[in-house]
Amino acid sequence: MGIALGVFVVAYLLIASEKLPRHWVALAGGLALLLAGVLTPLDALRYISWETIGLLAGMFIMVSVLHEAGFFAWLAMTAIRKVNYRPVYLFFALMALAAVCAMFMDSITVILFLAALAIPLCRLLKIDPVPMVIAMVCAANTGGAATLVGDPPNVILGTSLGFSFADFAVHTGPIAVLCAVVLSGWFYLANRRALAEAHLALDEKTIREIEALHAEPVHARMTRLGLICFGAAVFLLILHKYVSPWTGLPIDAAVAALVPAMFALAGLPSVEVKRVLRRVDYQSILFFAGLFVLIGGLEKTGMFERASDAIARAVVEPNKMVLLLQWVPGLLSGIVDNVPLALAMSYVLKDLAAVAGMPALSLMVWALALGVDIGGNLTPIGASANVVAYASLQREGEHAGWERWIAIAAPATLGVMALASVFLLIKAGTGWY
Repeated sequence: MGIALGVFVVAYLLIASEKLPRHWVALAGGLALLLAGVLTPLDALRYISWETIGLLAGMFIMVSVLHEAGFFAWLAMTAIRKVNYRPVYLFFALMALAAVCAMFMDSITVILFLAALAIPLCRLLKIDPVPMVIAMVCAANTGGAATLVGDPPNVILGTSLGFSFADFAVHTGPIAVLCAVVLSGWFYLANRRALAEAHLALDEKTIREIEALHAEPVHARMTRLGLICFGAAVFLLILHKYVSPWTGLPIDAAVAALVPAMFALAGLPSVEVKRVLRRVDYQSILFFAGLFVLIGGLEKTGMFERASDAIARAVVEPNKMVLLLQWVPGLLSGIVDNVPLALAMSYVLKDLAAVAGMPALSLMVWALALGVDIGGNLTPIGASANVVAYASLQREGEHAGWERWIAIAAPATLGVMALASVFLLIKAGTGWY
């Protein structure tokens, strides 16, 4: 156990330091476990959740098709025109786009295109872009808690523990939506003076400059193909448990995403396929694969079984366990990336569910998902979207800094986490989980 734990701690520290690409760190850690004899090659392959990898790969491909088609830029600019360029409504439109888009695609992509739009937009309106970008990140992470594919921790928990898109949409969805609405109101109140001043300064010249930000036309055929395939994937993710027995085909979350993705690629000319594939986030896929092997080393040595026994002995009352599983990993995810944290905790939950007197596994999953997804807002490294947003701000010469990020994000985050706790306790009391 000492070797597995030592390799994991070193890898975790290197990932948190951001000195090296995190996918290489995770893969190197997995290789170290193989060389040390902690895992066999067969063990490593078995511990990788291929359903998770397939789901991510399929969704990444379809999102890349829509990105290459210019759909996201068109969507954002359409929202801006609909609110007549007014800063207050722009703020709510961008927050809503971040939250809703993050429910159906990875938050990294959502923040990449929204940050690229919001930073120059804020400059034109003479608004500080840092609070705007942080608010959008918080909205994306919170909205992402609503579905299986919204945030990477949900993908891990759902595919590892057997929960579907519909399960997340029904149980974490309403809580995440309400939290995102409260979060938007909170950030609006914090920035209302700057937004009011920007409204007074708005003129025709500024509107023309806003229009020029994304003047490229949308690729209609590619957008139509991408949306049809994306819609088919969401349909299968929601209903694959029912479609699979009816058709007699082994449809899981990976198949539900990969088959429409392959149809999307098949419908494109080879030149466009190459451009789409270049946009796919291969680094995240490799990171997940290496991470599964790293965590698998700890699982094989029995560490998670010991951890779950210790937690069960320390916490007997079910409601306290629900709050513990929401708040402790939630606060920890502000310090360490919430992806490896969620993966490690998925093994702990599996063992806890077998202990008498513990809450139902489903309730523990909802508590953990809401905790790490929303808690990831706390710092620049709490979630992958945060890292992307922080890097985008730095690249554009905007200084956020840890202290400022925490000062802006922490009050709203802790407030909506408390709100989520209330609904989790209601679920525990009513038995609706």
